[in-house]
Amino acid sequence: MGTNVAEMVRGEREMEEVVASRYRAFEATTPAKAVDIVPTDPIEADRFDSMRAHGVIRGAEGGFYLDEAALERVRKNRKGWLFGSAGAAALLGVVAGVLLGRRNR
Repeated sequence: MGTNVAEMVRGEREMEEVVASRYRAFEATTPAKAVDIVPTDPIEADRFDSMRAHGVIRGAEGGFYLDEAALERVRKNRKGWLFGSAGAAALLGVVAGVLLGRRNR
């Protein structure tokens, strides 16, 4: 069976939290406390790369650090996208129902 969008988002969020937790454990949340953490598996490496691309993990002298404000912003944007998509799908369903109802009259 295929994976639905909610499961994918949940999986992303969980792995994102794994990566973020590693930086928090080293207190690497500012450029001055940057560390060089190597991802332990391909899935974590993929999430690390994605977080870097979104500015959540930032480079600094000595390695990388977690930008908590950027992480919160990304999560809010993702939540808005997810709820917006669900709303759009519901609206399309209503419109299709109305149109199909008119055809059957």
